[in-house]
Amino acid sequence: MIVVAILLVLLPVIAFFLIRFQRHYSLYKDGTWVVPRISGRLQKLEVLYGRSLEDATEQYIERRLRVLLTGICVLWILGLGVLLLPAGEKESGQILRPAAGEDAVGITVQLKDGEVSTEVELAVGSRTLTDEEFEDAADAAIGVLEKKVFQNNRASQYVTEDLIFPDNDDTGRLKISWDTDQLSVIGRTGTVRREELESPCAVTIRAVLTDGIRKKDAEFSATVIPWKDTETTLERALRNLTELEQAGRDEGVFRLPDEVEGVTVHEKKNTVRELICKLYPFIVFVAAVIFLLQESRSKDRLKKREERLQGVFYRFVKRLTLLLGAGESLQGSLITSAVVEETYLTPEVRYAVNLIRTGSSEPAVYAELGRHLGLQSYVRLFSTISTAAPRGSSQLLGLLEQEVKDAEAEAKESARRQAEQASQKLLLPMLLLMVVVVMIVLFPAIMGM
Repeated sequence: MIVVAILLVLLPVIAFFLIRFQRHYSLYKDGTWVVPRISGRLQKLEVLYGRSLEDATEQYIERRLRVLLTGICVLWILGLGVLLLPAGEKESGQILRPAAGEDAVGITVQLKDGEVSTEVELAVGSRTLTDEEFEDAADAAIGVLEKKVFQNNRASQYVTEDLIFPDNDDTGRLKISWDTDQLSVIGRTGTVRREELESPCAVTIRAVLTDGIRKKDAEFSATVIPWKDTETTLERALRNLTELEQAGRDEGVFRLPDEVEGVTVHEKKNTVRELICKLYPFIVFVAAVIFLLQESRSKDRLKKREERLQGVFYRFVKRLTLLLGAGESLQGSLITSAVVEETYLTPEVRYAVNLIRTGSSEPAVYAELGRHLGLQSYVRLFSTISTAAPRGSSQLLGLLEQEVKDAEAEAKESARRQAEQASQKLLLPMLLLMVVVVMIVLFPAIMGM
């Protein structure tokens, strides 16, 4: 509940700053790192410039802000609804007992003693069952009850833990009620109380098996060993509440008392309000994760772009060198060579060439083209072109031939790294195969030992 309240305060604050950013976008677009970063990403993915890049950036931010504000509004309304949901009225304390032959009903009971409280599960059993095979079932049940009753103890003559008094036999056809001749030591629920014992106490346990019409008795002997009192107020209240429930099984309704042993009692039920309160932080977390995952898609596209550009660099610079050596112009060679990658490289090169043909400075355009492509190899290549192009094609051709050699060496190194990674991925299957082969070889020797 506290987490929901805190989020209800924080969400409007976040929404306020988002709305302010949206309304005063022109004031922030040049003074914050967010807008230039988004603009640079869109420029690389869509190859946009000038006004088209500004419009695309503004539309992208507007879409993202709309999604964020809608999500914040929905989460705030949901959280407010959680706080306004009624806590639930107090139950009447009347639990309808199951009809004869039906399974017991489990309810959650909250025990509260001042500031200390606990929740326990209480089984409300059904009314008397009818079963024609009573005699056979009773004889079979008595044969296994002694072991089950003392299951948690060393022996029946050394009882230190609570006994197990099942309400039904293993088949579920018979009801079993319990009684002892020392209820202050062993209660009807099997609870062992040793706090007041000063010496071992012999107790006779009597079990009554019934099918609703006939009864059959069985007796067991137990010796309870004294021990220090460890029973708390809540444990004692639970014991008395359980005994009260068992004592009233001849009634169709079990009525929860308001108080037992000074401990307040009421039935605890999970309400829709409590469920949503528990799930609300998780819903906020999932919404944030989904939004971040959507944002990460553009990063994956950028990585794919870099991989594609780096993969064609050697072919691009080699073709460029061959065309220049054959007498082709620099601009024509660039456009022809860029077809090795038509998604990202070709539009960037064509745009740069068009800028030069419309009167822009050739060295500046080439340097800017390298920065737009972003990879170190392209930055180095176009920096070389921007420096050497004004001096003549012969000097540029010599520099490009050296660039081809460097690119070839880098391509071979990249291929070697990829081969190593592939071999590492195959290492685990090979080890598993070797283990299987060794086991097959050693199996006959192991079986023959």
